[in-house]
Parts: sequence; structure tokens; C-alpha cells
Amino acid sequence: MFHQAELVLFINSYENSGLRAGAPALFLETKNSAVLFEAPTTFLTERYVRSGAQQSRHTWAKAAYALKSWFEYLQAIGKHWHDAGELDRINYRDAYLSAISPKTGRLYGSAGVRDNMTVIREFHHFCGTKNIYDGDIGITHSVQLRTSIDRDFLAHTRSSPRFGNKDYALPKVRPGTKIHPIAASDLRGLLNHVGPQAAHRIGDLRPARDRLICDFGWAVGLRLDEINRLTTLQFLHLVPDMKAPFISLPLTIHDGKGKKTRQVAVPAWLVMDALAYIDGDRATSLRAGKNGGRGRPLNLILANLNSKSPGQPITNSAVQKMFRQACLSLGVVETVRKEVPLTGTRLLAQVPKHSIHDLRHTYAVLTYHAERVNGNAEPWKKIQAQLGHSQLQTTIDTYLSHVEIFTAQPGLVDVRGMLGL
Repeated sequence: MFHQAELVLFINSYENSGLRAGAPALFLETKNSAVLFEAPTTFLTERYVRSGAQQSRHTWAKAAYALKSWFEYLQAIGKHWHDAGELDRINYRDAYLSAISPKTGRLYGSAGVRDNMTVIREFHHFCGTKNIYDGDIGITHSVQLRTSIDRDFLAHTRSSPRFGNKDYALPKVRPGTKIHPIAASDLRGLLNHVGPQAAHRIGDLRPARDRLICDFGWAVGLRLDEINRLTTLQFLHLVPDMKAPFISLPLTIHDGKGKKTRQVAVPAWLVMDALAYIDGDRATSLRAGKNGGRGRPLNLILANLNSKSPGQPITNSAVQKMFRQACLSLGVVETVRKEVPLTGTRLLAQVPKHSIHDLRHTYAVLTYHAERVNGNAEPWKKIQAQLGHSQLQTTIDTYLSHVEIFTAQPGLVDVRGMLGL
């Protein structure tokens, strides 16, 4: 029945099923009937719903969709899940990584695929403990299963085998393997589009917050999470010299990834913008907010006056959305192929060409050229310190092949000159 049936997933309680409200259930549906797919539904219920360890319904749904995708793959290759082995799971991984997400129009990310692989392994291990599966998926191996290097296009990212609860079948991709620096013309357009500099409005009354966020990305190399961790206290004691806007001032950054701190160089012109934003747009948003004198957030970046929650810290997703919309508005897009899940219809769609994290990559490339023009024979050391890489080789390996995107011109002493700002 498995091969002929269509898999149907319900993310709610099914009448007379005895399942908890909101619990996922898989059904095998034919033309004449629909029966509960007991093995995966029991696994989801015991492993996620009743265990108490994962109370998020979003997590339940993700696990359910992972299994549904796995069973659909097995149906497509004509194999019953009882007969599936570890090699089938690896082949599924490779097929998944080369497929296009109908949600994003891009290739599926390795992190999401790794999560699916873990759910599949846990399901088969669970079935093994119930004596309804006797294959090799979910078994703790003493020797790593290997895939031919000719078939395994992620082989170059492997470091060492992973055993136990970690999923060795899908290695973690080494950071820095996908670099998308923004071309100078596109960056100029994006910066002018998102808003004016707070200290240099020249009659432009648009909010300056989004420009400040972007400037911390491309001019300092901060991650989005690091930008959102900035506080007013980090800037109020700084005294930039208006006559020397390109002189850098030290700023201590709290690394959201490893909870470490490092000192970065921030140009004086950007410090002046931050101080002007604190006294201007930020102060206006605070006054419009619901907070009184006490308990006001110290975050540098706050929601704008016209937002639903003025004066409140903003989320990373809100900033990412702002940047995506800016790319779409300016036509900084690329065409991707999307597939409608239900009909299988394929179509072309335009999506943003860049994410806000690409500003950090742009910083590295621009700084390389500026430092070389200024006579620095080893620009990578400055970039390494600014980006917070523990190893210099990581910086070099990540960005070396991308430094030709900009053409350095004699006489440039600051990265803003390269952009014509």
C-alpha cells in the first residue's frame, strides 16, 4: 500500500485519532480510503509531543515535514521504508542539496538538510527499538560510512568523522565558502536608497537608522547580530574630530557567535553619524514609545517613529527584510527557478541578489584595496582583526578569490572614495 498511496500530513488533531491538539500525523491516502501511517506518527508523538523536550509546535511540524519528504523520496525510487539503508539516506541528502526550495527559489541550505537527516536517522533508530526496522539507518557505526568522492560534492568541506548523536552523513559547511561582495555601483544605490547619513542630511528628512545599520556593515565589517548588540554607552564617550573624519576610533564589539569581545576600528565620520542618530531619530522614537524614564533600552538601534513599536529594539529579521526590500526596489535582483509544490509547475522569479550579511563581505574586499593603495603590504591582518577571525588563513582563504571585484585607483586613501560617496 505504501507505494500506491499518497502521503498526507495533518498538523492538527485528527478526529477520533487520540492525538493531542496540534500534533502532526501522517496518513496514507488512496482513492477510496485514508489510513493512519502509524510508524512515523507514533515516532513524532513519542519523540516530540509527549517527551516534553520539544514543546514547540513549529519543531513538531518541521520533523513531520522531514519525514514526509523522506517517504516521498523512497516512493519515487520505488523502495519501501522497511528496506531503506544508510546509502539511501545519503543519496537522499545529495538529491535534496541539488533541489530548489519552492519557498526561496534557491538551493536548499545545508543546515536544513542536516536537520532532516537527523530526524530520519532518529526515526529509523526508534523503529529499530520497536523491532519493526532492521536496516542500518540509526545504528552507531564504528567505521564511518563513505561515499565516493566523485559523487560527494561536499567532500572538500569534510574535516573528521562524526559519531554518536551527531549526524556524520552531512558535514557542516566551512564558514566563508559562499562570498557575495556587492559591486560598487549597486552599493552606492542601496546606501542612497535606505536613507541619509544622520550627521549629513542636507535637507533629507527620511529616517537615518537604516543607513547607519548598512554603514556599520560595509564600513566596519560587523555582523548583523553585532550591530544589534551595539549600545549608546559605547558611543557617548567617543569624541570624533570633525576635521579628521577618516581617522578611526576604537570600539569594543561583543561577538554574538562566540560570546567573545574584540576591538574594531570605526571611522570618525561613522561615529559622528551614530551620535547624531542618538540625539535625533533615536531620541524622537524614544519619546514616542511607551517606556518612561526608567527601563529605556540601551540598544543603539531602535524601531523608527512610524513603526508599531517606536523606541523598542528591532529584530534581526526586521533588518533583513528592510535590506531585501531595498534590493527589490532598486532591481538588485537575480532570476531563479521556482517550483510550485502541488502542481510541479516551474517558473522564473526574481529574488534579492544580496543579503545584509554581504555588506560584511564587501567590507573585506574594499578594505583590501584601500590598504594596498595606502602601501600596506599585508592588508589581510587588518581585515582579520576587524572581522574577528581567529586564524589569518581563514581570512585569506575566504576572500582571496574575490578581491578583484573592485578596481583600485591610484590616490585613494579611504573606502568611501572608491564608492564615490
